[in-house]
Amino acid sequence: MSIRPLALARLVSAAALLLGAFYAPSPAPAESRAQERFRNPAPVRGQPRVTMQERRLAQAKSAFEQGRVEEARGLLKGIDPAQLPRGLGEEASFLTASLSEDAAAYDRLLDEYLKNYPRGAHRRAVTLALGRSQFAQGDYREAENLLSIFSPGVESDPLGKEGLVWRGLSQLGRGDASGAYPFFLSAKPDLDGSNFEEAYYFGMAEAALRASKPREAVDALKVILSRHSRGDYAPQALYAMGVSLETMGRAADASAVFRQVAQRFPDSYEATRARDRGIRNVGTPTLGLPIGGGYSIQVGAFSRRELAEALAKDLRLSGVGDVQVLEGRETTPIYRVRAGAFATRDEARALGERLRRERGFSYNIVPR
Repeated sequence: MSIRPLALARLVSAAALLLGAFYAPSPAPAESRAQERFRNPAPVRGQPRVTMQERRLAQAKSAFEQGRVEEARGLLKGIDPAQLPRGLGEEASFLTASLSEDAAAYDRLLDEYLKNYPRGAHRRAVTLALGRSQFAQGDYREAENLLSIFSPGVESDPLGKEGLVWRGLSQLGRGDASGAYPFFLSAKPDLDGSNFEEAYYFGMAEAALRASKPREAVDALKVILSRHSRGDYAPQALYAMGVSLETMGRAADASAVFRQVAQRFPDSYEATRARDRGIRNVGTPTLGLPIGGGYSIQVGAFSRRELAEALAKDLRLSGVGDVQVLEGRETTPIYRVRAGAFATRDEARALGERLRRERGFSYNIVPR
């Protein structure tokens, strides 16, 4: 049977449609399409609490750097360094230690930082802070051990230069004046002309005096008095100059220098010491200490008597008068180190401020 051309064309067209329908991909179900859309999802943190802690840590760091200490402390509360990535945990540990208000906790947190992050970014700053704290507590040997990471000839930043000064003072504090003086000399290229120059030269003068080198002490003190005539150490330097001259047998020159102390710095602790030597200034009132009254400063409180006695000895060697170690009446006695005998709180404060600037001590004014 023959097929007409028109009918044949219709059959071919129908066959093409059938083949196209057979080979065309079937539409994907809705579930497959959803899987395709989320095959490579964006990473999502599974612990939003950590993210919040990181944000608070960043805010605390900013507040700390801008001097808003109380705000920084508040932001750090509740932050657990162990829940943060190591780098951020280190930052949290450093800030928490730096902002601690309790002396015992301060030392413990600094020590924990050094143990947990021995190569941390803040290792040198923490070591300096812990060394200064040990120095203020009278543990000069431990302070020197900590500060031994700072070496002459290699320190280029302010932190390292300050570390050199405290290392020398620690060596001097434990009684090694003959070793402290050469150490200070070796650090001269690092510290001469630096921001710590005044403290450095005073430390070197103290070391020279204790090592029986009064001429060398005079040379160091001249630098302070010529470059920093109104600096923090000026009253101490002028008084130490008088002591050095007296040690050299130049009594008349020493008396003239002591008189300058009383004239130029009448409200300083050194002026009181000069008056105690019989130096009188026209118009300077003589303040008598009431019997059973007056004021002292307390510069340390220890659970171990030997630490209190070591601090008292160092204060006496520094020329501080009326130093006492008082045993408390607690069940476990506390040994308190007190110094000075003053008629007014202002005179007591002058000594306290001198020790704070010179040695990093904190102090309280107490009734005598």
